[in-house]
Amino acid sequence: MLQEYFQIPKSCYINRKIPKKAFIDTPEFDLKKEEKELLKNAIESIYFQYSLSPSNLNIPKYEDEEIRYEEIEIIKVKLNHRDKENKVCNLIQKYIPYPIIILLEYRDFIKINVAIKKINKVEREKLSIEEMIYTSWINLNEPTKEEKAFLESLNINNIWTNNLFQLYKSYVNNINSLDLSKYTKEFEIKPIETLEIDMELLEEIKTLESKVTELRNKIKKESNYGKKVSLNVEVRKLKDKIKDLKENLK
Repeated sequence: MLQEYFQIPKSCYINRKIPKKAFIDTPEFDLKKEEKELLKNAIESIYFQYSLSPSNLNIPKYEDEEIRYEEIEIIKVKLNHRDKENKVCNLIQKYIPYPIIILLEYRDFIKINVAIKKINKVEREKLSIEEMIYTSWINLNEPTKEEKAFLESLNINNIWTNNLFQLYKSYVNNINSLDLSKYTKEFEIKPIETLEIDMELLEEIKTLESKVTELRNKIKKESNYGKKVSLNVEVRKLKDKIKDLKENLK
């Protein structure tokens, strides 16, 4: 389904089922009770779909003091329902020590997860998760024009790269660009430096929007007219600031 958009060479194709028991029965994972329940109830199947490495993709690995990209794994997860998908991704990213692209499927909907991982300073053979990044759910039968442009951007032949880190970073940037397009109404792949500035603005916008929602809930519960007026003034100020920030995204 979703993997068709990536157009990854057949030399990288694995398509090997990962039994859920592989997580449960691995002693060093030491899964908590809730993690075992998550595997049992939320996930229908897990497949190791593709391995992107120097040996099968002819793209060099990359490693420095902070990051290690020797192989990128693409893992497909079919879900039984949609309400626990972020916890599912956290579990998989936590226990599989590689840069991973997770393709979540639920009926005709898909969602993609990537994670920024850095070398653990105490145990250098391990990677620690710094940030989890997700798309929203995309209906493959009815994608928006921005979502359609994003899906087309996943084609590995359209991504310039000279090592595995840059390849993974490109996918991260494309996902961030999709998030940004909800506000700009246009999917555009920008230079990394420009996109990083835009993502900082976007985080500020989301924080302010959360504050607006919080204030509106207070207004609904507030019985004092004077306090309601004061809260509404705060909402208007925040909305004006959000509007200005959105203008800077264009």
